[in-house]
Amino acid sequence: MAIIIVSLLGIVAVVLVIGLNALEKQHEEEIKTVISKKGGIVLKIERVAPETSAFKNDFNKSNIIYRIIYKKNNVDSELLAWYRGINVLNDIHGKNPATLEGGFEEKWIFQSELK
Repeated sequence: MAIIIVSLLGIVAVVLVIGLNALEKQHEEEIKTVISKKGGIVLKIERVAPETSAFKNDFNKSNIIYRIIYKKNNVDSELLAWYRGINVLNDIHGKNPATLEGGFEEKWIFQSELK
């Protein structure tokens, strides 16, 4: 019986890891798309602890926070953006409060908004 339980836990762990990787890939594609539409090129995407981000007061377990370093085509200096993603694999743009479990919806903060 213990072997079955351990096996099931192992399977659940693998499924969770695969799901999290798929979710982060979706967020990465969204980040690249949004930055590109603003005329920029992504240099670095980093998942960060929410407490260390621009969203330190606006997050919960339904969110993943990213720090993005990018350049605009016509500017040499690096720029900073923050992205608050949603932990919903089949709808990263979801706004349904029940799905977000009291969390916050998707949001961007760009360096110019931090001043």
